Amino acid sequence: MVVAERDLQRRNFYQNQHEVNRQNTRQQERKSSSSYKAKYIIRLLCVALLAFLPLYRFAIITESQYRIDKLQSEIKEVELQNEHLKVEIANLKSVARIEDIARSKLNMKEPESQQIIYLNVE
Repeated sequence: MVVAERDLQRRNFYQNQHEVNRQNTRQQERKSSSSYKAKYIIRLLCVALLAFLPLYRFAIITESQYRIDKLQSEIKEVELQNEHLKVEIANLKSVARIEDIARSKLNMKEPESQQIIYLNVE
């Protein structure tokens, strides 16, 4: 009878130990499962970031290139406008045009020889 009680106690002890071990492993599995999920999410975010970074840099480069092209076209327009203005200035400064305006609009004429006075500057 004593032997049967010891066997019963041993069985109960081992069953209790087995239950405690099961509970511990379940808790560890839950912890490891949640830590595994967290690590997986962090890795996934890192991969997404590494994939997004070159796309972002390419977008910035493309936008910068677009601005450069736009500024170059504006420079060409301004240079063309500048050339037109230089031609217009040259036309307005021409002696023939000034003489024509003086004769037609201002009723001016060439001075006669007695109207010319020379000065000596000493």
